[in-house]
Amino acid sequence: MSHKIRFMHFSRALQAACVFLVSLGILMGTAAAQSIEDLTTLRTAMFRHPETGPYVEIYLTVSGNALTYEKNNRYLYQGGVDVEIIILDENLVMNFDKYRLNTPMLKDSATVDFSLIDQQRLSIPNKGLSLEINIRDIHDSLNVYKYTEALLPLPGNEIVISDLQILDTFYRSSVETNFLKNGFEMKPWPRNFFPDERNHFLFYGEIYDCDQYMQDDNFLITFTIEVDGGSSAGQGFTQYQKAQKAPVITFLRDMDITELPSGNYNMVVEVRNRNNEVIKRKKTFFQRVKKGALSTFENLELINTSGTFVDEYDSEQLNYFLDVIYAVATVEEARLIASLTPRVEDDMKKKFLYNFWLQRNLADPYDAWKKYLTLVKEANDSFTTPSRQGYRTDRGRVFLKYGRPYDRVPSVNEPGAYPYEIWYYTTIPNKQ
Repeated sequence: MSHKIRFMHFSRALQAACVFLVSLGILMGTAAAQSIEDLTTLRTAMFRHPETGPYVEIYLTVSGNALTYEKNNRYLYQGGVDVEIIILDENLVMNFDKYRLNTPMLKDSATVDFSLIDQQRLSIPNKGLSLEINIRDIHDSLNVYKYTEALLPLPGNEIVISDLQILDTFYRSSVETNFLKNGFEMKPWPRNFFPDERNHFLFYGEIYDCDQYMQDDNFLITFTIEVDGGSSAGQGFTQYQKAQKAPVITFLRDMDITELPSGNYNMVVEVRNRNNEVIKRKKTFFQRVKKGALSTFENLELINTSGTFVDEYDSEQLNYFLDVIYAVATVEEARLIASLTPRVEDDMKKKFLYNFWLQRNLADPYDAWKKYLTLVKEANDSFTTPSRQGYRTDRGRVFLKYGRPYDRVPSVNEPGAYPYEIWYYTTIPNKQ
């Protein structure tokens, strides 16, 4: 069943339309099967053992929905992947490992709500190497994921901060597993992306050779979230750890990011001496999507618009663009738009406009903005009246909110009725 939206034109003087949802329902189609390549996340981190030297950790998650399931000899459904890990020094194989990860056995393959999670540690020489990982569905040889990465050597003759291991959970344990380290079971979070429902940034790391290259016996380690390319994300996003000189110093942290707005950030680890001077610094990039995080002007201050598409907009353009996006704003966003009167500084409006599209397309907010402006132009060309621009009419508002209808049926001569149109949609946003 398709959606029908009916517009009634009461009079040329009013040029208004009442919108009636005549029928509801979603035209359901057959979803394409998602592959291992689509639903696999993989991260690596370099560490150094005090006796055996450098090693790389590999954190792998494969969604169960990416796999093919077949009945086994117990007449239960089961899937899995074969994993190959190859470490190369130019064309010479330094390390090779192959193993299989199996899913639980299922009575019904339609009820898959889990992921395969794995972690491996491989000792490597301290030199430039290549890492190759091949992941293959055990029941579908064409369903594969190939990953490559250049492994760089750890620096020498200086203090070294390891890569960060980003965690899903951690807790004390004495049970030997692949996830056990320093008395803690650490389940990896193999992404640098934090969606709305993840409100804590958990991470583990190590610092080497402070005993040799740190003059002060006691010093400070700081952990700060910074806007990528900008300054600190603000109060509440910095932690401290006191430390003493040692060959290896470990840290295991939990930072609350509930109030961190959508954007690109870095988790910055710094080693500081007694004079608060930065001796060593390392940053790890991550992305955050937080729906409705910008509920106050104070939160808007965290947004960095330097070098973005909003930089060149003047006051008149900004006021127009804020009015233009009202049709697709959430209730909270609409409230903030109404508060951004002409008296508010342009910089604040730029921050809001940029973040508005950043929340809708984190990878390329400008692309989302350009596509929307194309719809605005089309709405203005099609629905503008002598008293109102097209995007502000009822038809324009629906056009911007739901997109182009696949069919429009006008009725201008129906007895006893005002002229109206019926718009047909096969789908509408969020399947509402």
